[in-house]
Amino acid sequence: MMSVPAWSLTARPGTGNPTGHGSNAAPRAAHGLIPLVGHGRIRRTVTARDPDSTRERLVEAARQEFSLKGIAGARVDAIAARAGVNKQLVYHYFGSKDELFREVLRLRLSTPIPVPADDKPATGERLAAVAQRLVDNPDHVRLLMWEALESGPDGPITEESARRSFYEGLIEQVREAQAAGEIDEQLDPAQVVLTRMALTMFPAAFPQLARLVTGLSVDDPVFSQRRGRFLASAYRR
Repeated sequence: MMSVPAWSLTARPGTGNPTGHGSNAAPRAAHGLIPLVGHGRIRRTVTARDPDSTRERLVEAARQEFSLKGIAGARVDAIAARAGVNKQLVYHYFGSKDELFREVLRLRLSTPIPVPADDKPATGERLAAVAQRLVDNPDHVRLLMWEALESGPDGPITEESARRSFYEGLIEQVREAQAAGEIDEQLDPAQVVLTRMALTMFPAAFPQLARLVTGLSVDDPVFSQRRGRFLASAYRR
């Protein structure tokens, strides 16, 4: 959806009409423009004609703010400014900042992080690819961390049923790989999945620890190459 550029019109002295042409006012009202008037100027700040687009912009802006600052640090006016709308629309569409945070989690975390659930020659490379994707796009991991901080170990989990079902599918794939002799059958399949998730997520979740241990930033191509080689060799049969 194309964003609509801001516009301003200077009122003609003594007329109260931004252009002197009375026919322009009605069409603007019909198109749902919400003007702010002051000092003889009218500026377009938001449009009410496309609520779906407005909601999408707010959710995307909130995703960026929440992933960086969490629910306590993110401010409604900053979210609205990033979305290019009046902050009252946050309350209009979502009711509160907490509800907006839950909507971001619902949309962003409803698709869990996939990890290989087998042990084939390319498994390590696939793990390395997932790890690199998370380093390049850390918002998912950051939102997981904020969710954990907000909910605690026993609190509510966003989209719990769907996410649990996804991981149960991965666990079943591990069992199948164990039956095929690819993975040691003595290993707990749930722990196999959890450990592989940790292998892929850790650098994105704790870049400072990765730098302390390796001396390299996770954004450094050398780190990516070394991490990829390690994961590939660790899972190569």
